[in-house]
Amino acid sequence: MRRVFLVLALSVVLSGAAAASGQAAEPVGAADFNVRSSVDLRALTPANFAERLVPAARVAAPIVFYDFTESFTPLFTQQVIPRFERVTGLHVQYRQVNGEQAVQQLIAARRAGQAAPVDVFFIPNGQVRLAVESGIVANLPLNTMLPSAPDLEQNAATVARGFRHGGVVVPFHRNQTAIGYDSRFVTSAQAPRDFAGLLAYAQANPGAVAITNPARGGSGQGLLETAIVSMTPPDCQARLFDYTVDAAAAEAWADGPCLAPVLAYFRELRPLVEFTNGNTDTLTLMGNGVVHVGSVWEDQTYDFLGRGLLPPTIRMRLLTEGQVGDGDGIMIPSGTRNLAGALLLVDFLLSNEVQLLKLEMNGSRSARTGLDIDRALRPEIVARLIPAEQYTTLSGPRITGTISSAATRRFVADILQPR
Repeated sequence: MRRVFLVLALSVVLSGAAAASGQAAEPVGAADFNVRSSVDLRALTPANFAERLVPAARVAAPIVFYDFTESFTPLFTQQVIPRFERVTGLHVQYRQVNGEQAVQQLIAARRAGQAAPVDVFFIPNGQVRLAVESGIVANLPLNTMLPSAPDLEQNAATVARGFRHGGVVVPFHRNQTAIGYDSRFVTSAQAPRDFAGLLAYAQANPGAVAITNPARGGSGQGLLETAIVSMTPPDCQARLFDYTVDAAAAEAWADGPCLAPVLAYFRELRPLVEFTNGNTDTLTLMGNGVVHVGSVWEDQTYDFLGRGLLPPTIRMRLLTEGQVGDGDGIMIPSGTRNLAGALLLVDFLLSNEVQLLKLEMNGSRSARTGLDIDRALRPEIVARLIPAEQYTTLSGPRITGTISSAATRRFVADILQPR
Protein backbone atom coordinates (compact mmCIF):
# COMPACT_ATOMS: atom_id res chain seq x y z
CA MET A 1 0.00 0.00 0.00
CA ARG A 2 1.34 3.40 -0.99
CA ARG A 3 2.20 5.61 1.96
CA VAL A 4 1.55 9.29 1.39
CA PHE A 5 3.74 11.67 3.35
CA LEU A 6 6.31 14.36 2.76
CA VAL A 7 9.69 12.71 2.43
CA LEU A 8 12.34 15.03 3.79
CA ALA A 9 15.72 15.18 2.17
CA LEU A 10 18.75 14.50 4.33
CA SER A 11 19.72 18.14 4.33
CA VAL A 12 16.32 19.14 5.69
CA VAL A 13 16.09 16.40 8.32
CA LEU A 14 19.53 17.02 9.71
CA SER A 15 20.21 20.65 9.02
CA GLY A 16 16.81 22.26 9.24
CA ALA A 17 15.97 25.01 6.84
CA ALA A 18 18.98 27.24 6.43
CA ALA A 19 16.63 30.17 6.24
CA ALA A 20 14.86 29.27 9.44
CA SER A 21 14.84 32.10 11.88
CA GLY A 22 15.13 31.64 15.61
CA GLN A 23 17.06 32.74 18.63
CA ALA A 24 19.80 30.70 20.24
CA ALA A 25 18.55 28.24 22.86
CA GLU A 26 18.12 29.50 26.40
CA PRO A 27 17.34 27.32 29.46
CA VAL A 28 13.71 27.18 30.56
CA GLY A 29 12.99 28.43 34.06
CA ALA A 30 16.62 28.65 35.18
CA ALA A 31 19.83 30.57 34.58
CA ASP A 32 21.72 27.50 33.38
CA PHE A 33 20.98 24.27 31.54
CA ASN A 34 20.58 21.23 33.80
CA VAL A 35 22.02 18.84 31.23
CA ARG A 36 25.61 18.14 30.21
CA SER A 37 26.55 18.74 26.61
CA SER A 38 29.68 18.79 24.49
CA VAL A 39 27.85 21.31 22.31
CA ASP A 40 27.38 24.95 23.28
CA LEU A 41 23.61 24.93 23.63
CA ARG A 42 23.37 28.72 23.81
CA ALA A 43 24.95 28.92 20.36
CA LEU A 44 22.57 26.32 18.90
CA THR A 45 20.03 27.64 16.38
CA PRO A 46 17.72 25.99 13.83
CA ALA A 47 20.18 27.00 11.10
CA ASN A 48 23.24 25.31 12.65
CA PHE A 49 21.36 22.49 14.37
CA ALA A 50 22.79 19.56 12.42
CA GLU A 51 26.21 21.07 11.83
CA ARG A 52 26.85 21.22 15.57
CA LEU A 53 24.96 18.11 16.73
CA VAL A 54 25.77 15.36 14.22
CA PRO A 55 29.51 15.10 14.99
CA ALA A 56 28.85 15.00 18.74
CA ALA A 57 26.11 12.39 18.37
CA ARG A 58 28.28 10.05 16.31
CA VAL A 59 30.95 9.70 19.00
CA ALA A 60 28.47 9.19 21.85
CA ALA A 61 26.62 6.11 23.04
CA PRO A 62 23.62 4.77 21.09
CA ILE A 63 20.39 6.69 21.63
CA VAL A 64 18.04 4.90 24.03
CA PHE A 65 14.37 5.59 23.33
CA TYR A 66 11.56 4.80 25.80
CA ASP A 67 7.98 4.43 24.56
CA PHE A 68 5.25 4.19 27.21
CA THR A 69 2.65 2.96 24.73
CA GLU A 70 1.99 -0.28 22.91
CA SER A 71 -0.08 1.14 20.06
CA PHE A 72 2.86 3.14 18.69
CA THR A 73 5.34 0.26 18.76
CA PRO A 74 4.92 -0.67 15.05
CA LEU A 75 5.27 2.98 14.06
CA PHE A 76 8.54 3.37 15.95
CA THR A 77 10.15 -0.02 15.33
CA GLN A 78 9.08 -0.63 11.74
CA GLN A 79 9.05 2.88 10.33
CA VAL A 80 10.46 5.79 12.31
CA ILE A 81 13.61 4.33 13.85
CA PRO A 82 14.80 2.54 10.68
CA ARG A 83 14.33 5.76 8.69
CA PHE A 84 16.17 7.84 11.27
CA GLU A 85 19.05 5.37 11.43
CA ARG A 86 19.27 5.22 7.65
CA VAL A 87 19.35 9.01 7.32
CA THR A 88 21.70 9.80 10.20
CA GLY A 89 23.89 6.72 10.61
CA LEU A 90 23.05 6.80 14.34
CA HIS A 91 21.79 3.78 16.28
CA VAL A 92 18.62 3.80 18.41
CA GLN A 93 17.80 1.23 21.08
CA TYR A 94 14.01 1.02 21.45
CA ARG A 95 12.36 -0.05 24.71
CA GLN A 96 8.67 -0.27 25.51
CA VAL A 97 8.13 0.72 29.15
CA ASN A 98 5.52 1.43 31.78
CA GLY A 99 5.33 5.23 31.87
CA GLU A 100 4.94 5.66 35.62
CA GLN A 101 7.64 3.11 36.42
CA ALA A 102 10.04 4.73 33.96
CA VAL A 103 9.57 8.11 35.64
CA GLN A 104 10.37 6.53 39.01
CA GLN A 105 13.43 4.85 37.46
CA LEU A 106 14.70 8.24 36.26
CA ILE A 107 14.06 9.83 39.64
CA ALA A 108 15.99 7.03 41.37
CA ALA A 109 18.92 7.40 38.95
CA ARG A 110 19.09 11.13 39.55
CA ARG A 111 19.02 10.71 43.34
CA ALA A 112 21.82 8.17 43.08
CA GLY A 113 23.90 10.55 40.98
CA GLN A 114 23.76 8.21 37.99
CA ALA A 115 23.24 8.93 34.33
CA ALA A 116 19.74 8.43 32.97
CA PRO A 117 19.07 5.03 31.38
CA VAL A 118 17.25 6.73 28.50
CA ASP A 119 17.92 9.64 26.13
CA VAL A 120 14.46 10.27 24.62
CA PHE A 121 11.25 9.45 26.48
CA PHE A 122 7.73 9.37 25.01
CA ILE A 123 6.06 10.18 28.31
CA PRO A 124 2.39 10.18 29.37
CA ASN A 125 1.12 13.72 29.90
CA GLY A 126 -0.14 12.79 33.34
CA GLN A 127 3.45 12.22 34.48
CA VAL A 128 4.92 15.48 33.16
CA ARG A 129 4.40 17.55 36.32
CA LEU A 130 6.13 14.96 38.51
CA ALA A 131 8.96 14.53 36.00
CA VAL A 132 9.66 18.26 35.69
CA GLU A 133 9.35 19.01 39.40
CA SER A 134 11.69 16.08 40.16
CA GLY A 135 14.40 17.59 37.96
CA ILE A 136 14.62 14.66 35.55
CA VAL A 137 13.63 16.66 32.46
CA ALA A 138 16.27 18.63 30.56
CA ASN A 139 15.28 22.31 30.66
CA LEU A 140 15.62 22.72 26.91
CA PRO A 141 13.21 24.98 24.98
CA LEU A 142 12.18 22.17 22.64
CA ASN A 143 9.12 24.13 21.53
CA THR A 144 11.31 26.75 19.83
CA MET A 145 14.67 25.14 19.10
CA LEU A 146 13.70 22.32 16.72
CA PRO A 147 14.12 23.09 13.00
CA SER A 148 11.42 20.63 12.01
CA ALA A 149 8.73 22.16 14.22
CA PRO A 150 8.49 25.93 13.78
CA ASP A 151 4.69 25.88 13.97
CA LEU A 152 3.67 24.13 17.19
CA GLU A 153 0.37 25.14 18.74
CA GLN A 154 1.33 27.19 21.77
CA ASN A 155 -0.82 25.57 24.44
CA ALA A 156 0.05 22.01 23.39
CA ALA A 157 3.74 22.95 23.26
CA THR A 158 3.97 24.46 26.72
CA VAL A 159 1.25 22.85 28.87
CA ALA A 160 0.60 19.22 29.84
CA ARG A 161 -2.65 18.47 31.70
CA GLY A 162 -2.67 22.06 32.86
CA PHE A 163 0.92 22.02 34.12
CA ARG A 164 2.88 24.82 32.47
CA HIS A 165 6.27 23.33 31.71
CA GLY A 166 7.32 26.07 29.32
CA GLY A 167 8.32 23.92 26.34
CA VAL A 168 10.57 21.24 27.86
CA VAL A 169 8.18 18.50 26.70
CA VAL A 170 7.36 18.68 23.00
CA PRO A 171 3.89 17.48 21.91
CA PHE A 172 4.09 14.32 19.80
CA HIS A 173 0.67 12.66 20.00
CA ARG A 174 -2.65 14.50 20.12
CA ASN A 175 -5.99 12.74 20.51
CA GLN A 176 -9.50 14.12 20.35
CA THR A 177 -12.92 13.27 21.72
CA ALA A 178 -15.73 13.44 19.16
CA ILE A 179 -19.23 12.40 18.20
CA GLY A 180 -19.31 9.37 15.93
CA TYR A 181 -22.24 8.54 13.68
CA ASP A 182 -23.14 5.92 11.09
CA SER A 183 -23.90 7.60 7.79
CA ARG A 184 -26.06 4.63 6.75
CA PHE A 185 -28.64 5.84 9.23
CA VAL A 186 -27.65 9.44 9.95
CA THR A 187 -26.66 11.88 7.22
CA SER A 188 -24.08 14.57 7.92
CA ALA A 189 -26.92 17.09 8.02
CA GLN A 190 -28.80 14.97 10.59
CA ALA A 191 -25.80 14.24 12.81
CA PRO A 192 -26.00 16.10 16.15
CA ARG A 193 -24.15 19.38 15.84
CA ASP A 194 -24.45 20.60 19.43
CA PHE A 195 -25.76 19.48 22.80
CA ALA A 196 -29.29 20.57 21.95
CA GLY A 197 -29.08 18.57 18.73
CA LEU A 198 -27.79 15.50 20.58
CA LEU A 199 -30.77 15.62 22.93
CA ALA A 200 -33.20 16.20 20.06
CA TYR A 201 -31.77 13.25 18.13
CA ALA A 202 -32.05 11.00 21.19
CA GLN A 203 -35.65 12.11 21.74
CA ALA A 204 -36.51 11.30 18.13
CA ASN A 205 -34.54 8.03 18.18
CA PRO A 206 -34.64 6.48 21.68
CA GLY A 207 -31.93 3.88 22.19
CA ALA A 208 -29.94 4.94 19.10
CA VAL A 209 -27.29 6.89 21.04
CA ALA A 210 -24.46 5.40 23.14
CA ILE A 211 -22.42 7.44 25.61
CA THR A 212 -19.44 5.95 27.38
CA ASN A 213 -19.75 5.98 31.17
CA PRO A 214 -17.42 8.86 32.19
CA ALA A 215 -15.99 6.67 34.94
CA ARG A 216 -15.17 3.86 32.48
CA GLY A 217 -13.80 5.61 29.40
CA GLY A 218 -12.22 8.86 28.27
CA SER A 219 -14.66 9.54 25.45
CA GLY A 220 -17.49 9.77 27.98
CA GLN A 221 -15.43 11.78 30.44
CA GLY A 222 -14.43 14.07 27.58
CA LEU A 223 -18.09 14.60 26.69
CA LEU A 224 -18.84 15.39 30.33
CA GLU A 225 -15.94 17.85 30.46
CA THR A 226 -17.17 19.48 27.25
CA ALA A 227 -20.62 19.86 28.78
CA ILE A 228 -19.08 21.41 31.89
CA VAL A 229 -17.17 23.95 29.81
CA SER A 230 -20.29 24.71 27.75
CA MET A 231 -23.02 24.78 30.41
CA THR A 232 -21.63 25.93 33.74
CA PRO A 233 -22.27 29.56 34.77
CA PRO A 234 -19.53 32.15 34.10
CA ASP A 235 -18.61 32.46 37.76
CA CYS A 236 -17.85 28.72 37.82
CA GLN A 237 -15.60 28.78 34.77
CA ALA A 238 -12.44 30.13 36.42
CA ARG A 239 -11.76 26.95 38.33
CA LEU A 240 -12.02 24.70 35.26
CA PHE A 241 -8.57 25.61 34.00
CA ASP A 242 -6.98 26.41 37.33
CA TYR A 243 -4.69 23.43 37.56
CA THR A 244 -3.69 24.22 41.14
CA VAL A 245 -7.14 23.17 42.39
CA ASP A 246 -6.62 20.34 44.85
CA ALA A 247 -8.90 17.36 45.37
CA ALA A 248 -10.75 18.87 48.33
CA ALA A 249 -11.51 22.11 46.48
CA ALA A 250 -12.58 20.15 43.42
CA GLU A 251 -15.00 18.07 45.46
CA ALA A 252 -16.49 21.23 46.94
CA TRP A 253 -16.88 22.68 43.43
CA ALA A 254 -18.56 19.54 42.11
CA ASP A 255 -20.92 19.29 45.09
CA GLY A 256 -21.95 22.93 44.76
CA PRO A 257 -24.35 24.58 42.31
CA CYS A 258 -21.94 24.75 39.36
CA LEU A 259 -22.89 21.35 37.95
CA ALA A 260 -26.63 21.93 38.17
CA PRO A 261 -27.21 22.75 34.46
CA VAL A 262 -24.97 19.88 33.36
CA LEU A 263 -26.77 17.37 35.54
CA ALA A 264 -30.16 18.70 34.43
CA TYR A 265 -29.19 18.12 30.79
CA PHE A 266 -28.03 14.56 31.39
CA ARG A 267 -31.08 13.73 33.53
CA GLU A 268 -33.20 14.52 30.49
CA LEU A 269 -30.89 12.54 28.21
CA ARG A 270 -30.42 9.53 30.53
CA PRO A 271 -33.57 7.48 29.73
CA LEU A 272 -33.06 7.93 25.99
CA VAL A 273 -29.47 6.66 25.60
CA GLU A 274 -27.27 3.68 26.38
CA PHE A 275 -24.42 4.33 28.81
CA THR A 276 -21.67 1.82 28.03
CA ASN A 277 -18.87 0.37 30.14
CA GLY A 278 -16.02 1.58 27.96
CA ASN A 279 -14.84 3.23 24.76
CA THR A 280 -14.64 -0.11 22.96
CA ASP A 281 -18.15 -1.08 24.06
CA THR A 282 -19.52 2.10 22.48
CA LEU A 283 -17.75 1.39 19.20
CA THR A 284 -18.90 -2.23 19.27
CA LEU A 285 -22.53 -1.13 19.51
CA MET A 286 -21.97 1.23 16.62
CA GLY A 287 -20.22 -1.45 14.58
CA ASN A 288 -23.11 -3.85 15.12
CA GLY A 289 -25.65 -1.24 14.06
CA VAL A 290 -27.31 -1.29 17.48
CA VAL A 291 -26.74 2.45 17.94
CA HIS A 292 -26.15 5.09 15.30
CA VAL A 293 -24.50 7.88 17.30
CA GLY A 294 -21.91 7.67 20.08
CA SER A 295 -19.18 9.38 22.08
CA VAL A 296 -15.78 8.34 20.68
CA TRP A 297 -12.06 8.99 20.57
CA GLU A 298 -10.89 9.99 17.10
CA ASP A 299 -7.73 7.88 17.10
CA GLN A 300 -9.45 4.72 18.37
CA THR A 301 -12.26 5.09 15.85
CA TYR A 302 -9.72 5.68 13.08
CA ASP A 303 -7.88 2.51 14.11
CA PHE A 304 -11.07 0.42 14.24
CA LEU A 305 -12.06 1.67 10.78
CA GLY A 306 -8.66 0.78 9.38
CA ARG A 307 -8.84 -2.74 10.81
CA GLY A 308 -12.36 -3.34 9.53
CA LEU A 309 -13.84 -3.45 13.04
CA LEU A 310 -16.25 -0.68 12.08
CA PRO A 311 -18.14 -0.23 8.82
CA PRO A 312 -16.62 2.39 6.50
CA THR A 313 -19.82 4.41 6.89
CA ILE A 314 -18.79 5.61 10.37
CA ARG A 315 -17.99 9.33 10.43
CA MET A 316 -16.97 11.77 13.15
CA ARG A 317 -17.63 15.40 13.94
CA LEU A 318 -17.14 17.87 16.79
CA LEU A 319 -19.99 19.61 18.55
CA THR A 320 -20.12 23.31 17.78
CA GLU A 321 -19.60 24.13 21.47
CA GLY A 322 -16.16 22.58 20.99
CA GLN A 323 -14.86 19.31 22.42
CA VAL A 324 -11.88 18.56 24.62
CA GLY A 325 -8.78 16.69 23.51
CA ASP A 326 -5.49 15.63 25.03
CA GLY A 327 -2.13 14.16 24.06
CA ASP A 328 1.31 13.01 25.15
CA GLY A 329 4.79 14.35 24.56
CA ILE A 330 8.47 13.71 24.13
CA MET A 331 11.11 14.81 26.62
CA ILE A 332 14.87 14.50 27.00
CA PRO A 333 16.07 13.48 30.49
CA SER A 334 18.49 15.81 32.25
CA GLY A 335 20.81 12.83 32.75
CA THR A 336 21.02 11.81 29.09
CA ARG A 337 24.25 10.24 27.88
CA ASN A 338 23.78 11.43 24.30
CA LEU A 339 22.16 14.86 24.23
CA ALA A 340 23.18 15.57 20.65
CA GLY A 341 21.64 12.35 19.39
CA ALA A 342 18.54 12.91 21.51
CA LEU A 343 17.97 16.35 20.00
CA LEU A 344 18.36 14.98 16.48
CA LEU A 345 15.86 12.19 17.16
CA VAL A 346 13.31 14.53 18.74
CA ASP A 347 13.64 16.86 15.76
CA PHE A 348 13.01 13.92 13.42
CA LEU A 349 9.96 12.86 15.43
CA LEU A 350 8.41 16.30 14.88
CA SER A 351 9.21 16.40 11.16
CA ASN A 352 6.54 16.51 8.46
CA GLU A 353 7.42 12.97 7.45
CA VAL A 354 6.91 11.40 10.85
CA GLN A 355 3.93 13.52 11.89
CA LEU A 356 2.03 12.60 8.73
CA LEU A 357 3.07 8.96 8.90
CA LYS A 358 1.92 8.84 12.53
CA LEU A 359 -1.45 10.28 11.56
CA GLU A 360 -1.85 7.77 8.75
CA MET A 361 -0.85 4.75 10.83
CA ASN A 362 -2.42 5.63 14.18
CA GLY A 363 -4.93 8.41 13.65
CA SER A 364 -2.70 10.45 15.94
CA ARG A 365 -3.09 14.19 15.45
CA SER A 366 -0.20 16.63 15.30
CA ALA A 367 0.39 19.87 17.19
CA ARG A 368 2.06 21.14 14.00
CA THR A 369 -0.34 23.81 12.75
CA GLY A 370 1.23 24.20 9.31
CA LEU A 371 0.54 20.68 8.07
CA ASP A 372 -2.11 20.53 5.34
CA ILE A 373 -3.64 17.16 6.18
CA ASP A 374 -6.25 17.22 3.43
CA ARG A 375 -3.62 17.68 0.72
CA ALA A 376 -0.95 15.44 2.22
CA LEU A 377 -3.03 12.31 2.79
CA ARG A 378 -5.21 10.20 0.52
CA PRO A 379 -8.95 10.98 0.49
CA GLU A 380 -9.86 7.62 2.04
CA ILE A 381 -7.53 8.39 4.95
CA VAL A 382 -8.95 11.89 5.41
CA ALA A 383 -12.49 10.42 5.41
CA ARG A 384 -11.63 8.45 8.56
CA LEU A 385 -10.79 11.65 10.46
CA ILE A 386 -12.70 14.56 11.93
CA PRO A 387 -13.02 17.24 9.21
CA ALA A 388 -9.96 19.47 9.35
CA GLU A 389 -11.89 22.72 9.69
CA GLN A 390 -13.68 21.34 12.74
CA TYR A 391 -10.51 20.05 14.37
CA THR A 392 -8.66 23.33 13.98
CA THR A 393 -11.51 25.50 15.30
CA LEU A 394 -13.43 23.32 17.79
CA SER A 395 -10.74 21.33 19.61
CA GLY A 396 -9.92 22.50 23.14
CA PRO A 397 -7.87 21.39 26.15
CA ARG A 398 -9.23 19.16 28.90
CA ILE A 399 -10.20 20.74 32.20
CA THR A 400 -8.18 20.24 35.35
CA GLY A 401 -8.08 16.60 36.35
CA THR A 402 -9.21 17.09 39.94
CA ILE A 403 -12.44 18.79 38.88
CA SER A 404 -13.00 16.24 36.12
CA SER A 405 -12.65 13.39 38.61
CA ALA A 406 -14.93 15.05 41.17
CA ALA A 407 -17.54 15.85 38.51
CA THR A 408 -17.39 12.28 37.24
CA ARG A 409 -17.98 10.97 40.76
CA ARG A 410 -21.06 13.18 41.16
CA PHE A 411 -22.29 12.32 37.66
CA VAL A 412 -22.20 8.61 38.42
CA ALA A 413 -23.99 9.11 41.74
CA ASP A 414 -26.67 11.49 40.45
CA ILE A 415 -27.24 10.25 36.89
CA LEU A 416 -26.18 6.64 36.63
CA GLN A 417 -26.94 5.52 40.19
CA PRO A 418 -29.72 7.85 41.36
CA ARG A 419 -31.08 7.29 44.85
